[in-house]
Amino acid sequence: MAQGTVDDATADVLILGASFAGVELLYQLRRNARGRGLKIVVVDRQAEHPYIPLVQERLVGRIDAAGSVLATRRYVEGPAKARYVVGDVVGLDPDRKEVTLASGERLRARFIVVALGSVLAPPAAIEGAERFVDYKFDREFVHAADRLGALLAPGGEAPRRLASGEGPYREGEGLGPTGERPALVVVGGGISGVELAGELGRLARVRPAGWRAPKVTLVHSGARLLPHLCDRAGATAERHLRAQGVELRLNTRLTRLAPGTAAIRPSAGGSEVATEDVPCDMAFWSGGVRPAPVLAKLPLPRTDDGWLAVGPTLQCFATAKPTRPDIFAIGDAARVQSGTGEWPTMQRAIECLGQASLTARNLTRLAHEAPDYPHGVPPLRPHTLREDFFHGISLGDESLIVYGRLVLDFAAVNTWFRRFLMRRYFARYS
Repeated sequence: MAQGTVDDATADVLILGASFAGVELLYQLRRNARGRGLKIVVVDRQAEHPYIPLVQERLVGRIDAAGSVLATRRYVEGPAKARYVVGDVVGLDPDRKEVTLASGERLRARFIVVALGSVLAPPAAIEGAERFVDYKFDREFVHAADRLGALLAPGGEAPRRLASGEGPYREGEGLGPTGERPALVVVGGGISGVELAGELGRLARVRPAGWRAPKVTLVHSGARLLPHLCDRAGATAERHLRAQGVELRLNTRLTRLAPGTAAIRPSAGGSEVATEDVPCDMAFWSGGVRPAPVLAKLPLPRTDDGWLAVGPTLQCFATAKPTRPDIFAIGDAARVQSGTGEWPTMQRAIECLGQASLTARNLTRLAHEAPDYPHGVPPLRPHTLREDFFHGISLGDESLIVYGRLVLDFAAVNTWFRRFLMRRYFARYS
């Protein structure tokens, strides 16, 4: 196809993003009798997707990196019988329902579903924020794994076995020839932060052969870890991390990253509060996600924070009589708006799965009607808000399952169960 022209084979459904929400939507559509007859195109910037809930264990080589990646393109083009396009979305015309890719290719469809997710990104107010090492997505992960391997290898030599999941583990302190330990700093005390700090702290005891043990510091602006979960979960996480040698700096903010150091200061107080420099050879941001930058380029309703604003039916232009009923947004990128205000979102994989199932149901309901809806747009089913569910939290040698005030602290069982969920996830799209 010539660059800049519209694909002659216009699709019925165009799914932008193939991580948890996007691939599940395709799965649900293909399970539906009406959905099986739809021509579907999926667009994503990468052909494979790591299993995000255990990405921190992949980073330290605890689980096989290759075995914890979904071959998304192979599933889409195989069992799901859809077209997969590797590319970056750069534009969207809601009236023409046309998407433009960075390559110049343009794609059209009757229905468009935006599932472009979020990014782990620090606030611009942190001086030297570009020094944070990203690790969430595939390209970022490979770079982060190489950086970590280079830092922890004796003499700065990078063993390539980490990225491939190779290498035996060994016990011991693993200090360098000068007795110094590489300093790693994790910022953010939510689920992602405590999980990453736990896995990095575990390297003091068990790690790939040839690695030195790092010194790990977790910086969190709040008074306790896991602030969105119950007090007991936060206290248990704190106890387990300290037992594995992780230094916790609570009620503390990171203000600057420089070569070899990180500047921190107490959360309370103004700019006059003195800062403290702590050793930092490598820093990871886990203090929250922001909208994917591409969302700002799309002429779709957004919240004040830049997320895509959708109604309870997950349609982007949600009015009493929607003028563009065929455009949806799901997953981390979407925020549900209603008469009661903005709904809370947990930004977890399980919520993505529920939204994908609902969207498949609503989309196939609309597909049964003529494109111009001569009898009006039919009523669609609203999303059901789930304010809580089971949370699995890995903490290096320990692992928790939390639901409400219930905290299950059985490491062997919980660790096995999280790997079981990963295997079931991959089997779902085989």
